[in-house]
Amino acid sequence: MTGPKPSRTARGVAAERALLTDLGVIDDPYAFGMLGRPMAVAHKIVRQRPQVVPTLLVTLAGLGARVLWHDACVRAALDAGVPQVAVVGAGYDSRPWRLRRDGVRFFELDDGTTQRDKREKAGGLPGPGPTYVEADLRDRTAAEALVGGGLDPAQPAVHVLEGLTMYLTEEVVRRQLTALAEVSAPGSRVTTDFYPPRAETEADRRRLRVQRLARVGSGEMLRLGVDRAQAVALVEACGWHVDEAVSAREAAQTLVPDASGLPVDAVSEHGTFLTASR
Repeated sequence: MTGPKPSRTARGVAAERALLTDLGVIDDPYAFGMLGRPMAVAHKIVRQRPQVVPTLLVTLAGLGARVLWHDACVRAALDAGVPQVAVVGAGYDSRPWRLRRDGVRFFELDDGTTQRDKREKAGGLPGPGPTYVEADLRDRTAAEALVGGGLDPAQPAVHVLEGLTMYLTEEVVRRQLTALAEVSAPGSRVTTDFYPPRAETEADRRRLRVQRLARVGSGEMLRLGVDRAQAVALVEACGWHVDEAVSAREAAQTLVPDASGLPVDAVSEHGTFLTASR
């Protein structure tokens, strides 16, 4: 979302990726450098005393699974010869550096405020880096912006919508996915995730209260929650063929290393990770 300050949620996710790197769950050597001083100080405190943030370990287990899921989907697309990666609602994502390959072009789309802050922080990272595309998804489609920014609609692309759909209305999500399908060549893919429709347990409700408190005043509120069947139906109605849809808990149990000690069994079984193709 466009606003006067960089996305608070995106900065929080970068801090959590830095913690996940410390735990050996993911390998993101660029996350800490994206934080800025206030968030870096908070990262140091939380790293030493994770109990200061209620429900943090479960949140990290879910986010770790999410990052690993989308990474695996992108790598599978690149292994299949897809030459373009577009990260929609990129925040402080580091895939253009972590997953770069010769001959593959990365695009990052986000609002201007967050993107400018990210570009300053990423200035010292190794090139070539992504092509940056600015857009507010509430009034412009990612497809239009990406093609205008240089994405080649005649070539397959993998579109990454990580941690995004829950902040948009269903109408906007449908419009975005449909437009991406319309400009995607055969062999293109999309990887995304959906927030569950409701908190099923008291632990889920506690996590939701903590997350809502962290977002107060940011304008970044949860707007869309769907179950797995609804998520599959939504994506397929937008012109995509769903290849796989799994629960967040299943992904956590499968992908998050046991050695991390994170409580993967406490991750919501109602969240959905999904990949689809054209």
